[in-house]
Amino acid sequence: MALHDEISAQSNGAHFLRADLHIHSFGKGGSYDVKDAGMAPQAIVDLAIAEDLQVIAITDHNVVGNVRAAVEHSAGKDILVIPGVELSTADGHLLIYCPTPDHLEAFYGKLRISPDKQACLDTMAQCLKNAAEFSGFGICAHVDSAAGLELAHPKFDAFKQEILNSPNLLGLEITQVVNNDWFSHLDGHADRQNFAKIRRECLGQETEVSLAKVMGSDSHTLAAVGKNANNQKRLTRFKMETLSF
Repeated sequence: MALHDEISAQSNGAHFLRADLHIHSFGKGGSYDVKDAGMAPQAIVDLAIAEDLQVIAITDHNVVGNVRAAVEHSAGKDILVIPGVELSTADGHLLIYCPTPDHLEAFYGKLRISPDKQACLDTMAQCLKNAAEFSGFGICAHVDSAAGLELAHPKFDAFKQEILNSPNLLGLEITQVVNNDWFSHLDGHADRQNFAKIRRECLGQETEVSLAKVMGSDSHTLAAVGKNANNQKRLTRFKMETLSF
């Protein structure tokens, strides 16, 4: 190997990559509420590449049927498709991500899903525990909206604390930047701040450590992919050295 090739093969270090970890798809294997027939998993991957998104996830409501097709279509392309699902639990919506479609499907097989695919009958805490068995992690979806944890489960009780204390709960999805301090030591809401303190103590974390806040599109149409709740192309950038789970 020539010296130039050896140098080129070395990593340049971590880069900030545009990501959209909350995308819904169309069809039998997709979300029941997606009406845009253009939201085929392959079309989503192609659009994401065109929109300069380097990391995406297909996260349909309580189904995983389109995930494998998206991952397979991304093979050899400059994009990482993370296998995922959005679970509609009684505590609020939860995004779960796994390393491979096999891991995701095995995790999904342990869930209790309603016949109409519109609800997950397991608790959010149980879903997180099940995901851990398959190297998966969770992000509470749109935590500041009606179907999010904060509003769907407004009580500050032991059940909510159990969710927040889950080691593989790695982030909270927010729709508005002003809620970036939620569940941190900077939160102006006393109960949320205290719950964050208990989480840190439970997991042995320092005061400044808090759940990551992320923004995804929650897109149900192709036009919305890569855009936030305010229809702006401002989503979370993840610092990554390589395109890998």
